[in-house]
Amino acid sequence: MSRLITTALAVVIAAGSATPALAAPAAPAGAPSAAVAEAAEEQLLPLPAGTLAGAGTTGYLVRDLDEGTYSWVRFDTGAVTELPFSSIPYIQGADSVAESTYSGPATKVRDMKTGTVVLTVDNDRLYRATVLGAAGSTLLAVFPDDATGRERPALFRPGAESTAVGSWATGLPVDATSFWAGSVAGSSVSLSYTSGGKRYQATLDLASGAVSGARESSFPGGATNGDSSPTLRAWLDEGSSSGTSLVLENPKTAGTRSHHLGYPSRPSVSVLGDWALYADARRSFMEPSPLQALRARSFSGTEFKLLDTFAAAVREPDGTLLVQGGTLAQGEGLFRIRAGADGKPVVTMIATNKVPVKLVLGSPAIPSTIDLGRNGGTANLDWTLSRINVEAKVTLRHRRTGKTLTTTFSPPYDGYPAPHTARFHWDGTIGGGLERALNGPYDWQFTATPLDGLGPAVSSSGSFTVTREVNPRDLNDNGSPDLLVRDRAGTLTRLDTFHVPADRRIFGQVDSAVGGGWQIYDRVETTGNLGGTAVGDLVARDRSGVLWLYQGNNRGGFLGRVQVGGGWQAYDKLAGGSDLTGDGRNDLVATDRSGVLWLYPGTGSATRPFATRKKIGGGWQAYDRIAATGNLAGGAAGDLVARDRAGVLWLYLGKGDGTFAPRTRIGGGWNAYTDITGAADMNDDGRNDLVAMDSRGETFVHQGTGSWKAPFQRGYQTGGSQYEHDLMS
Repeated sequence: MSRLITTALAVVIAAGSATPALAAPAAPAGAPSAAVAEAAEEQLLPLPAGTLAGAGTTGYLVRDLDEGTYSWVRFDTGAVTELPFSSIPYIQGADSVAESTYSGPATKVRDMKTGTVVLTVDNDRLYRATVLGAAGSTLLAVFPDDATGRERPALFRPGAESTAVGSWATGLPVDATSFWAGSVAGSSVSLSYTSGGKRYQATLDLASGAVSGARESSFPGGATNGDSSPTLRAWLDEGSSSGTSLVLENPKTAGTRSHHLGYPSRPSVSVLGDWALYADARRSFMEPSPLQALRARSFSGTEFKLLDTFAAAVREPDGTLLVQGGTLAQGEGLFRIRAGADGKPVVTMIATNKVPVKLVLGSPAIPSTIDLGRNGGTANLDWTLSRINVEAKVTLRHRRTGKTLTTTFSPPYDGYPAPHTARFHWDGTIGGGLERALNGPYDWQFTATPLDGLGPAVSSSGSFTVTREVNPRDLNDNGSPDLLVRDRAGTLTRLDTFHVPADRRIFGQVDSAVGGGWQIYDRVETTGNLGGTAVGDLVARDRSGVLWLYQGNNRGGFLGRVQVGGGWQAYDKLAGGSDLTGDGRNDLVATDRSGVLWLYPGTGSATRPFATRKKIGGGWQAYDRIAATGNLAGGAAGDLVARDRAGVLWLYLGKGDGTFAPRTRIGGGWNAYTDITGAADMNDDGRNDLVAMDSRGETFVHQGTGSWKAPFQRGYQTGGSQYEHDLMS
């Protein structure tokens, strides 16, 4: 015996009634409309997952193709009986189902009014047969007739001692074939078959097995899916190269009118009185059918919409149409459609699966704080939707600067991590995708527009804050290190670098002019944080030897300059950005013209940024460039690199007390560059890098390795613009 699962509806409707009382109870005065809607929904029957397959006097049958099961729902109680069979041949109007399991030992007929098995037929007796379905306790099957090459219908009924008794149907032409059982009417079943090349309809008496009343089908030979009433006949003509047409005929005059439908995938038509109800049952996930709504059309051409969506339709034994579909207001469910007082179809919802037809937007899954220093500088922004066949539009706006990023995507193709979730995988860029996102508050706007045209777009908005660990070379609070170049006219330009998180390669920079007038300085050096602010600073020496401090303003520029002191014309090289003493504050080193290297320990004060200088050692006149790189190899403190006049680059590992370990040769050929500078961690891999520029103004990145023996990888060109410059930092 197959396992049956029965679930009672929470609200039991009056037992013994074939049609439940569906009217909602009267709402108390002043009750909110939502409460009224909820009370009305509680009176509706359940609609299991799947497609409507049939209806009898006591319930309806739903087939779930995904699970390979059926469900029978009672009209009176709403009880759901799961039938775990992949195929149930069903005769419309029957209250019995044929549980046909060709691989099992038997086929059973179950009376859904009582839930009991009323007939069992060994499958050996059904060898080569096609089961048409069951009516009452009778099973109908069609066997091939090897003698004639045709087919013969057979009836199986309960016999003595629960033995199934089989007999052949009588009264059929010998060439009858292509049998199809239509619907139950009392103690008989309508039977359709082909004979002599024509289609006939007849009545099969279930008690005697006699077929009578055969009449030729009145629909044209090429007609499909036809239906009729005493006042209207309708069918689909799918034989034209121009597509499908709905043909309506007035039985009294035999006049016809055709309505072109285009190219529907699964067209359906039913007749109710003077109206033909038609739709396309295809529900494409992405591209809606033009005929997705169920419409009623009269012979005169009058037409109106009944449902916004359509999936299936069956006729109940009393002639009422039971339709699976949905409306924007009520959602998806089952609807009874009857002729009203004026003859027009009237729709009443009787069951729901609690799935909305209109697009519904749930709560977003967006954190209040997004750390773009993690996950490769990316973040997932998720929105929950009732369905995801939408075009989603996301706008992110940096509140302080007004810079925005707007993108559109379709979750079925991208951004689809889970059912009902639209995900925007933010790559951490802003400003059209060409700049790294700035830290700070953001406002977001999300809009989803249904691709199937069902209902309006939905929108929501909110905010989050972007944060990262401070990068010492970041001047505009976006986490990426910045370079400074000055042209010969004195304009200082900031190059904001950025990279692709997937491969961490620096592939360009965004140019922003800091300002003009910088030709008054003969040396400009970025130093990282000297004065206690959150971003990097710089020092500049004027041509009279006065050193000035410019604190970063966290927006890509600098605050007003502060004089550090005079006498700095004694030095020919400056380098800042490394903590050489291990106290957490960046220091400055300078070489005088006699080759002595001096250390200026940082104080953290903007008014007095450096303590008294300390002599480190001599012989530095051998170098024409020095650069502070920060900690390159995990040592005690920041490091220094120096290029000699033969183009060899040397590494000086900081010992943490302001001195260095013996130098290590990095390699030659560095005289190809006009300038070099430490750039902190440019690509978020946790290792500090080095940037160089050649005489054409091209920038090259040497990514850090974390090894003191070979601290840098081979350089690659960033692909940014060329700059005429006389210094870089």
